[in-house]
Amino acid sequence: MTINSDTIKALIVDDERLARLEMSQILAEFADRVTVIGEVASKREAVEFIAAPPDNVRPDVIFLDINMPHGSGFEVLEEIDYEGTQPIHIVFVTAYDEYAVRAFSVNALDYVLKPVDPERLERTIVRLEKALGREQSLLSALSQMESNDLAQNEFTQNEFTQNALKLTSEDYIFVTIGKQRRFVAMQEIVCITASDNYTELWLPDGKRAMLLRTMNEWEAMLPEPDFLRIHRGTIINRFYIDASRPVEPSGSGALVFLRDIAESFAISRRSYTKLKEQLP
Repeated sequence: MTINSDTIKALIVDDERLARLEMSQILAEFADRVTVIGEVASKREAVEFIAAPPDNVRPDVIFLDINMPHGSGFEVLEEIDYEGTQPIHIVFVTAYDEYAVRAFSVNALDYVLKPVDPERLERTIVRLEKALGREQSLLSALSQMESNDLAQNEFTQNEFTQNALKLTSEDYIFVTIGKQRRFVAMQEIVCITASDNYTELWLPDGKRAMLLRTMNEWEAMLPEPDFLRIHRGTIINRFYIDASRPVEPSGSGALVFLRDIAESFAISRRSYTKLKEQLP
């Protein structure tokens, strides 16, 4: 197979042949932007493909089914290196209800509901282009969407450029902690801090989960006023502010302490003013 190096390389993982065929046919409509480099029908085949990809061409994205009889999509993720030096973006393909899907999508780049809608898949491809730094393709796609008046279908430019999904305090986040994968309730997140190109979620038990998501994306999707960005590299859950250690003015801003965490966190002057308005 001749692969255009400028296109997104995609692997389709689904135990249903017709589902794989449907996804391939829809992706063929975006052949100038996406190349399907493989289709597999099971967890084992997916793991083997990633370990030794044909022609040494590693996928940029996996369109991953969740419910498969011999190993779920989550079990695939447990056995492959998709967050390493060459990250593979994950797009869940699922028939799950919206509430569950929103939880999955925080750690994945996106989700697509079955049956797959081509216009919805266009949104996913734009998110992929943004994540992969294909800005020219992104601008071209946005221009095409504008000309097609897709904004009326909730596909606004702001959605695409921010790549954000608005969460509520009742939602959950699917995270990886060591070798364990689990759901974390929004109320369990103590704070989020920047770490190079990643962000760390701090949990009440002292554990941390690292995710490939920017602070700007977190700020756009986290529910207000529960979460407040107090500094360029810090977002806190205001319910974890330690009332026994008052917020302390410091320089042009202040310092805040969170429960069960020894160190303090710096607050910018602007955020300090906002935080004082929210504190009792």
